[in-house]
Amino acid sequence: MVRFWPLAKKTAAAAAPSRAPATAYFRNNASPFFRSWMPALRETAQDVRAAWQQSAARTIDAYQNSGFIAGIVDQSSSAVVGTGLTLSCQPDVDALGWTEDAGANWARMVERRFYAWANTPRECDAGGRMSFGQQQDAAYKGWFWYGEILALLPIFQRRRGGSFSKVSLLPASRLTRKSDGVRQFDGVTVDALGCPQSYNIQIADRWGIRVDRDYAAYDRDGRQRVIHVFEPGLQTYRGISPLAPVLKVVRQIDQFSDATLTKALIQTIFAATIKSDLSGIRAYEGLMTGDEGLELNLAQYADARSNWYESEKIDLNKNGRIGHLFPNEELQFHESTSASAAYDEFMGWLLRELCLVAGVTYTAGTLDSRKATYSSVRMDTAVNWNVVLRRRAFIVKPFCQAVYEAWLEDEIGSGRLTFPGGYEAFLANKSEACSAQWNGPAQPQADELKSARAYETYKNMGVMSLSRISEALGIDPDDELRQRKREKDAALKLGLPDPHAPQDPGAEFNRDEQGDDEDKSDNPSFVPED
Repeated sequence: MVRFWPLAKKTAAAAAPSRAPATAYFRNNASPFFRSWMPALRETAQDVRAAWQQSAARTIDAYQNSGFIAGIVDQSSSAVVGTGLTLSCQPDVDALGWTEDAGANWARMVERRFYAWANTPRECDAGGRMSFGQQQDAAYKGWFWYGEILALLPIFQRRRGGSFSKVSLLPASRLTRKSDGVRQFDGVTVDALGCPQSYNIQIADRWGIRVDRDYAAYDRDGRQRVIHVFEPGLQTYRGISPLAPVLKVVRQIDQFSDATLTKALIQTIFAATIKSDLSGIRAYEGLMTGDEGLELNLAQYADARSNWYESEKIDLNKNGRIGHLFPNEELQFHESTSASAAYDEFMGWLLRELCLVAGVTYTAGTLDSRKATYSSVRMDTAVNWNVVLRRRAFIVKPFCQAVYEAWLEDEIGSGRLTFPGGYEAFLANKSEACSAQWNGPAQPQADELKSARAYETYKNMGVMSLSRISEALGIDPDDELRQRKREKDAALKLGLPDPHAPQDPGAEFNRDEQGDDEDKSDNPSFVPED
């Protein structure tokens, strides 16, 4: 028996259309602020591909034609790179089965040979022009322009007994934009997991014609052949200039400065004008500049004015002369005004945005310290220092480490540098043998004495070692200790007191504090810190 159940009557609530939930993102999506803001959702690689060429061209043009951009890039390079990061060889002696003394002796020998190679342009540079420190500076500035560092590691020997490893820096624009959508993306061929396998690079042939060639990322022994450093994102294979988000601000700074300068020039040129009660074009026809020989073929009124001013010429260059104006006209003087406070404030915010993205403090990027205090400078430097360390670790150090590993493999493979177990043992333990630190410029300090006292306090508390303090100051701790020993031995040999004898830090501290108080009391311009 088949039963037919009657349909339930729809209630008024069920028949009413369903409403959107009361809590949700963009509930006011129909507002004019959101209505005109409908960006497309794309992956970062697609955005980089679409904007890379224009971004690089505009950034290079801004660097070449804007003093602010050029100065900010130089400031950032000085903080991150300085004169070049220095090698601190730190092989993993436990993994290699070495003693501490054996590892330290081998590390000193490596550092000494690398220092000699890095400071000889004909040995380290394929073009024979730059030392390794200069290459680091050029590579970092190239990252500002292109968002990428591109270099080849060719192998050839210039002189008998010299090194085979060379570095050939290339502009990132040489990396082609060929893509097949499967394994090749913007000139980079990757495997199924996205690891780079080869690079398609434009190279000039023997006739000077640029041709596209594929360069393997690594050779059969695992030696890196191409260095490609950029700030990676999710599934991205190319980088983009870090200044890309503020290129609009760069143009705004130029346009705002030009408009303000034009306004000031106009106010200076038109220092005096004649005001007429006549309306319409007649008033403009009667405007006189005082030039000799000017004839006006206008209405009768204009002829009368011309005849009037022939006898009563207004000459602002003659002192003490009294001029009589034509009836219903008034001579007005305009004072030339300078940039207003609004200009200074608005320009300051534009430059702050630019410095923030560039990775420098506002004071360092603009040299404007009018409103800076000791506390503000110290806080800005401390906050920005994390950006410096991040760029040093993610941009410059990978470039230096890749060069160092290629050079070390060349030294051991050619027999110029010994390695326990030989070349095969080095290849089997390459990561442990190539472990190293790269020290750069120390963090700028607003007061070196206060920073030194802070380090001394940390050391006495047992929370910071001499090695950590040396690294924070950009100094190799092992080299510093050996240098101190040499100075001590030389002083004792000459009958001089030990220059590094321990002193009473408390007495020195109290004496400095008293000296500071005396200086402050004698200085009438001293203002206590807020």
